[in-house]
Amino acid sequence: MYDANEPLSWGDPAIDQVLPRPNLPSMLLIEQERKEFHGVLLRMVADELAAGRPVHWIDGGMGFDPSPLLPLLRMRGCHGRLALRRFHICRGFTAHQTASIIERLAREASSEKAPERIAAGRLIIASDLPRMFMDTQLKAAEGRSLLRATLKQCRFLSRDSQALILITSRRYSSPPLSRDMRLMLSQEVDDVLRLTGTGRARRGFNSMRLHLDSLDRGMVWARLPLGQTSLLEFRQTHASRVDCCFEPPATCSSLQPKGESRAVAARTASGV
Repeated sequence: MYDANEPLSWGDPAIDQVLPRPNLPSMLLIEQERKEFHGVLLRMVADELAAGRPVHWIDGGMGFDPSPLLPLLRMRGCHGRLALRRFHICRGFTAHQTASIIERLAREASSEKAPERIAAGRLIIASDLPRMFMDTQLKAAEGRSLLRATLKQCRFLSRDSQALILITSRRYSSPPLSRDMRLMLSQEVDDVLRLTGTGRARRGFNSMRLHLDSLDRGMVWARLPLGQTSLLEFRQTHASRVDCCFEPPATCSSLQPKGESRAVAARTASGV
């Protein structure tokens, strides 16, 4: 268990400066166009792993690749192999498997002792979670019912593990997410962070507009390429210190300019 009053970093200093950090425990929905926030999620994971905390990732989109985490861990001075032992990834290939995985994690979170108890961490990510429940082999009513039950289990999981449940959803997916499911997602979570394109570049990067529903606060955000570091991460947060503890020895100054004294010495030597 971790202190519920200690928030997580967004993994991006520019976002941390404008938007409040997610609190624990809570459920947060990231509604993006495609996968624009993926790099931020990886930075959040790297921060937690480098701090020695386990992270759980439920891959609903069946496309997660952990290899980009390695350079992020090296940048944080963390041994990749040791850190990845604390990174727990699972994938459901059907809607029923995905629902079963989250139900099992919620059951483990309610257990009081190991080995049944879930590994205590602060961050659980369910990426592209609604996609499985839009399977064309499911009836629409069955997909909605499964998604609603899964979100209820996410609530129990967040409460019992004292963790942030971060759910991502894509507006441009195939098949597209129904209006009913979009509404269900926004109603079941504690907050929604919406990403929309601005259609223009900022400082050479494609910019996005971020909007946090709970505060009705937004910002224009230029996402960094994966592996690139922002100058904001090197801001000095401590006061300047005095490195010199002793005054330098005083140097006596001459009343006669150095150039003139050299001229006098030269004339004396030549007998002038």
